[in-house]
Amino acid sequence: MDEKYGVPRDVYARVKIIGLFMVDLVFVGGSGVMALSFALKVFPPSQWAQMLLFIILSPVLSLYLILPTNGGKKNWNSMYLFFRRRRKRYVSLNYIRGGKL
Repeated sequence: MDEKYGVPRDVYARVKIIGLFMVDLVFVGGSGVMALSFALKVFPPSQWAQMLLFIILSPVLSLYLILPTNGGKKNWNSMYLFFRRRRKRYVSLNYIRGGKL
């Protein structure tokens, strides 16, 4: 009776395959399926090269967005924080327009 069962330590453990979480892999696969269905409706048959490029690049870009970056965040989260931080854009004052040199 030396049977070993694969009981996880934690009930809420997240499943990883090839170093990526299962949810992320589903996201990349879903983006590929969405790109395929969207490309078949939008691109005419004469633009087959652009359609093929769109179908290939969509999952590649979504894979880039879910890859981890420094600090344990993912690339999409880092980009979101970068753009959220720069809400106000500063515009330099034009002193010549007011008549002053």
